[in-house]
Amino acid sequence: MPDNTKKSGIWAYLDASGVLVNGTEEDIKNAKETYWKGYFTNHKRKQRASKPEFAVILSKNNGEYSRISSAAKAHGRKIPVFLRLAALAYISKTYIVPDRLLIVGLEQLLSQCLNEIQIIVKQKEKYFWGKEQKFKDIEKRIEKLESEINEVFKQPYTVEELVIREINKKPELKGQLFTILTTNKDDH
Repeated sequence: MPDNTKKSGIWAYLDASGVLVNGTEEDIKNAKETYWKGYFTNHKRKQRASKPEFAVILSKNNGEYSRISSAAKAHGRKIPVFLRLAALAYISKTYIVPDRLLIVGLEQLLSQCLNEIQIIVKQKEKYFWGKEQKFKDIEKRIEKLESEINEVFKQPYTVEELVIREINKKPELKGQLFTILTTNKDDH
């Protein structure tokens, strides 16, 4: 018989039930199954209390499953994890970045470039005062580029915001958009 002086959960249960002393191999096996069944039931109950679960049914017939499965693979996630992240991203109006390492690398590159330009700007020129202003302009542009990239990848514009931005850039699009929407209103 193994040394069970520490009385872990299963050994305490088997000892308390008396099957270790009076039971057969079959009795011990059944007692172990009963213990583990109760253990996992309690564990699952505790887990559900702190982390509720929901069943999501996806149809293979209309392509829901394949679309979700493909998107999850593209993002390097398992389907349940992807669904959770996608729901949270939708609520917070953000993207799930497909290639996080690429984005982190890009952000690091931009930050490194900004640091290098800051070092150059700090070096004063004796005769070329105009260069200092050019360097400051470059620094500002890179800071703006860094924030724009961050905004594009992590907090995308809604469709409405994109349309408004484009109309503000090119006012003639408003008429074109109106024409498209009014001529195709019965096609949805």
